[in-house]
Amino acid sequence: MKSEYEHSMKELIMNFVKKSGKQELYSERVIMDKWPEYVGEMCAKYSKCTSITNGVMHVKVSNAALRFELMGRKSMIIDKINDAYKMPVIKDILFG
Repeated sequence: MKSEYEHSMKELIMNFVKKSGKQELYSERVIMDKWPEYVGEMCAKYSKCTSITNGVMHVKVSNAALRFELMGRKSMIIDKINDAYKMPVIKDILFG
């Protein structure tokens, strides 16, 4: 049985992130790491989330046809990402 003073490392990190006011920054980093989960492994093979600045995700795409496909699915990708969080973290995606 856990005492009130025993916490997992994940709990400690999350508590620190919340108290420091860096929840949005932490969420952005997690989103960048989970890019393959949002678009699928095949799309992630030819694209990479390079940064998130002020709610705008920047994605580098190496294939023009895939860039066109992702632009068509942009709102669906944004909704999928934001559904995982209690706040809208991503407002727009720029494909380059």
